[in-house]
Amino acid sequence: MYLAMSAFGACIYLSGRSNDEVDVKSYAELNQIGERKKLLALLYQNFFNQMSCYFWMGDYIKVVELSKKHKPTGQKRILEVMRTFFEGIASLTLARHTHQPNWRKTGEEALEKMIEWEKISKWNFEMRAKLLQAELHYLNGDLKSADVAYKASIVSAREHKFTHYEALTCELYGIFCVENRMVDEGAKQLQMALDKYKQWGAMKKVEELQLQMDTVNPSSLRKFKIKK
Repeated sequence: MYLAMSAFGACIYLSGRSNDEVDVKSYAELNQIGERKKLLALLYQNFFNQMSCYFWMGDYIKVVELSKKHKPTGQKRILEVMRTFFEGIASLTLARHTHQPNWRKTGEEALEKMIEWEKISKWNFEMRAKLLQAELHYLNGDLKSADVAYKASIVSAREHKFTHYEALTCELYGIFCVENRMVDEGAKQLQMALDKYKQWGAMKKVEELQLQMDTVNPSSLRKFKIKK
């Protein structure tokens, strides 16, 4: 029950809906229960769901801060895979803005793992590997290779029917375009991201992205500052 409650809490949060109509315990309450009853699976699931919320809202500092408090367990492989991806994207973005080598290292390690996993399942991991590669190219200042990798990631997410990841790839590519003066393409990609997040049902993310886009139009995009 508590595991389901933790996952449901993340869904409610990203949907932007209120949980007043149902009895859903907060992450703090679930952590207390997990610690008191020594429910390790609950503690890890709770950690992951919190990280997921931070990631999708673009709060990358909180992603890496939370990750530092929870060492990988080797269990729940799918969660470890997604954790690696979240950490990788967050770290490469932070490396680009802070120039701190520790973030770069974490991002590079995430990409190496994703490339290996892609060999096992292209369907599940190609999009993630391409997006991490795009972010690393961007960090390295190789804008041409970054552009190619972003587009490849979008195509992969679309072909493999991952709506939420298509939204993410469009968002990050849109940011890349805006920051590199490709204003018309940036506006197009951000709008596509907005539409895909709506399709996914992540209305809280939609609201956050819409707040950014409300200040954006083709004539003012050159002054647009993406919130980090």
